[in-house]
Amino acid sequence: MDDNNNFMDKNTILAIALSILFFVGWQYYVSKKYPEAQEPKKEQVAKANNKAAIQEKEDSTEATRSEVEKNSQKSVENSVNQSEHLFDIDNENFQASLSSKGMSLKQVVLKNYSDRDENNIRFHNHTKDIGNFATLYNNEPVYFSVEKKAKDHFVGRAQVGEQTIQKEIRINPQNYTLDVSVVTVSGNPLPAEKLETQLSNKVLKIKTSMFTPAYEGTEFFTITDGSEERERIDIDTKYSESFKKTTMSSVGTQYFAIALRDESDLMPQSRVYFDPSEEVAYASLFHETLGQGGKTNIQYKGFIGPKQYDILKTLGPQFVELIDYGMFSILSKPILRMLKWLYGLLSNWGLAIILLTVFIRMLLLPINISSYKSMKKMQKIQPQLKAIKEKYKDDPQRVNQETMALMKQEKANPIGGCLPMLLQLPVFLALYSVLGQSVELYKSPFIFWIQDLSYQDPFFVLPVAVGALYFVQMSLSPTPMDPAQAKVMKFIPLLFCFFMITVPSGLTLYFFVNTVFGIGQQFIFQREKRKAAA
Repeated sequence: MDDNNNFMDKNTILAIALSILFFVGWQYYVSKKYPEAQEPKKEQVAKANNKAAIQEKEDSTEATRSEVEKNSQKSVENSVNQSEHLFDIDNENFQASLSSKGMSLKQVVLKNYSDRDENNIRFHNHTKDIGNFATLYNNEPVYFSVEKKAKDHFVGRAQVGEQTIQKEIRINPQNYTLDVSVVTVSGNPLPAEKLETQLSNKVLKIKTSMFTPAYEGTEFFTITDGSEERERIDIDTKYSESFKKTTMSSVGTQYFAIALRDESDLMPQSRVYFDPSEEVAYASLFHETLGQGGKTNIQYKGFIGPKQYDILKTLGPQFVELIDYGMFSILSKPILRMLKWLYGLLSNWGLAIILLTVFIRMLLLPINISSYKSMKKMQKIQPQLKAIKEKYKDDPQRVNQETMALMKQEKANPIGGCLPMLLQLPVFLALYSVLGQSVELYKSPFIFWIQDLSYQDPFFVLPVAVGALYFVQMSLSPTPMDPAQAKVMKFIPLLFCFFMITVPSGLTLYFFVNTVFGIGQQFIFQREKRKAAA
């Protein structure tokens, strides 16, 4: 074969080798002479390498986080799927079951109190099957492994993700309280979700109207940021409200309540909720800042029982506020103490109410006498006042001047007749609150047909009697000069009678005795008037 026709002859190979040698040499020369020209390329390579490393690390972290969340979710799911275990609680005041589901109290029965149908008072939840003082995480009950340390002492542990939670409950049956603590004992801090303690109570189905108001019902009571929020539940209306910086949350009836007072360093938030379709009212305290690091330590004092003043007073002033004494609570408390003292002497709450009413009327008697004298003087100058109005009917300013001069001359005070009523009003409202809100009178018998002073008169005897006596009292009072006013006054006893139908019979008894005392006072004043006229 001819070498001139061969592509890979020795000259071609030599040319290729020299070209490669020249290219490598040139690159070496340029890198030595201009080293800065190669830095961007190196930087890009380094950045590319770093980016790849970072991406690889992020992928690894994300995989780890995903695995942790998966394990956490799996742990929570495992907890939720655990079976429920119950522990019996039985002491001198109530029976209950302690459930591992939320480590809550279920089916609490007050042994010493019954409802109108003679069934023991119960605190239970018909819809979600979660007991009271239940611990919830992210709106789901936490399942605990519970150990009974003593008769009324329980300790439970639960796993939420990587976090172990310990809950401890100590029950004090004498004052219907529970000391509750929820503490994280190991693992990472809980994520920033809600760790919640829930209360619930069945709502009383009592309807009301303008003429037949209901004095029993269910209400929410919350102490938040130093103020008190009390909301009566309407059984036909949905209600939901949230509060910040809450120290107490409660749901209860007129005489019984379940409440939770926070005693932690970190003040919780709260929420109250009612849906007419469920017929159960819910209240809860919860913390949402648990993911900031450190251990979680939550302390509560729970109460579940009758709203008895002496018991609540030993627990602190916040528990006393569960009783709605109204704006004149400063008078209600001494009135209650006196009523209890009288009951200690007579062993009958009805007789104690009668004596208390007589005592209050006697205390106010001097003021009533002064009022009667003032009214008598005003009646005496009525013809002169009428003459002044006729004489200066075109000059209202002169009428006022002459009227004031006449009253000053005769030492008559138009306000004097209203003074006893103004002074009696705070006492009346305070006594009204005591008789209507005190569980001490709950299902307490009086005589004959009245076997429950906290409930309405079953045969309406006292309301009708009060209306009739009120009519007699008005007949003995001076007739108003205005005919229209006189006609309106005739309907007041009838309206008062309707109003008294649903009032607890203890209150009706007070009105009855008070009216009888007022009629007797009117007779005495009328007799003195007739003697003076003779």
